[in-house]
Amino acid sequence: MPPARIPGDGGEQLGDLPADPETIGAALLDAFDRQRQVDLAARLVARHLTLGHSPQALIAMLAHAVLREDHAYQMLEAGVRQFGAWGDTDEGRHILVAVARYLAAHSPTERASLQTADIARRLMRGGELHQEAGSS
Repeated sequence: MPPARIPGDGGEQLGDLPADPETIGAALLDAFDRQRQVDLAARLVARHLTLGHSPQALIAMLAHAVLREDHAYQMLEAGVRQFGAWGDTDEGRHILVAVARYLAAHSPTERASLQTADIARRLMRGGELHQEAGSS
């Protein structure tokens, strides 16, 4: 498969896309909200950079897109917002306790982390992923 070409190279026009960074960012987030928008996302990023807009602002936008898809971050953000609305009340404290429970329930255990490292070490040494019961 040939490498994907960079949008705008080879005479492709990007002028049909927005020009100001805020509108480009909004269009990029909108593209991430829909499936199969790979080409549009690439074109929007190329447009942003071609127009000389801040690469740091673009990186921040991409990081925002990743964070909003991560359920742990979504839960934390929702909990913090709810706590802000309820304040330091019984209800607000219950919300933060619920957030902590959720995050703890979805965090990897030490055992799981050690198992993952052990499997990776065995694979790097040419070992098999699964071993027969009774063999070591």
